[in-house]
Amino acid sequence: MKKLIGTTALSRRNKRKEEPEAQQEVHEKITTVATRRNVTTGTSPVPMRLPENDKAELNLWLEELSEATGKKITGAKLLRGLIHMREKLNQKAVIKAINEAN
Repeated sequence: MKKLIGTTALSRRNKRKEEPEAQQEVHEKITTVATRRNVTTGTSPVPMRLPENDKAELNLWLEELSEATGKKITGAKLLRGLIHMREKLNQKAVIKAINEAN
């Protein structure tokens, strides 16, 4: 049986120094790159569960608002704006529209 010999980081370093540089192995590193999912609908991610048709309609509305204001309008900005003006909204009309959409 062969006798087991323990090695430490210091002994490995000293052993490498003793070996000629030509004999040292060159390790090639493998690099991986994360990939993004390809979304073909052209709609931006919305943190709400919506059917694809509703997402597309929302995206069109956001584009219209962005063109009208000259600023980038997101779904979050639209929702914050609706929350800000909730006192001015006709609550019955909003409830009726919600019921018709479902």
